[in-house]
Amino acid sequence: MVNVLSYASAVAPHLKDQPDLVAELSDSVVVVVVARLDAFFVDVVSLGTRHRERTSRRHFAKCGEPSARSCDLRTVVKLVSRCVSFEDGGKRLDNLFKLMFLCSVWPSAQVRDSILDLVLLRNLIVHSAGNDWSQDGVTPAAYAPQFRKADVLDVRRYGDLAVYEVDRFRALLFVKEAALAVVEQLRYLEARLVRDMSWADSD
Repeated sequence: MVNVLSYASAVAPHLKDQPDLVAELSDSVVVVVVARLDAFFVDVVSLGTRHRERTSRRHFAKCGEPSARSCDLRTVVKLVSRCVSFEDGGKRLDNLFKLMFLCSVWPSAQVRDSILDLVLLRNLIVHSAGNDWSQDGVTPAAYAPQFRKADVLDVRRYGDLAVYEVDRFRALLFVKEAALAVVEQLRYLEARLVRDMSWADSD
């Protein structure tokens, strides 16, 4: 994460004469940061599974995976890792942390909103090239209404049509802001999962 932001800071000053490349920098930074964040959560729950193996097996057996009672640990880890998801307001990830670590994944609503907006921005870039649209009373926008606090979209109106596009400069500024939320997230998890290992004794 730190290296990605350092890369962006080092490259940004050289783009003043090539503004067309700002979109490439912004998009690549957003995508890589979210990929690293997703991988981090997968690593955390994978390690947690080794301490909470019995709890994990019971949970997945009750949720329609009867083989979870007898499969090897690697398979259990895969089942747990598949639950790492930011969809539906991150509820699935939060429920997984409550099961595995006996605490919420989020240190605060503010941190949650920043991280979920960062993930949503990544999805908009990857799946819709940074563009969205709506038609009043007919077709709602797929991504734009879901942003909780991030101000990263420009909107143009054409009658009853609204066309949204990611403002890449504002997106870069938001990534910098979201990075502070990620730091708070990491400190919280260190305190709850590393400094206090009581969750590991309750399997």
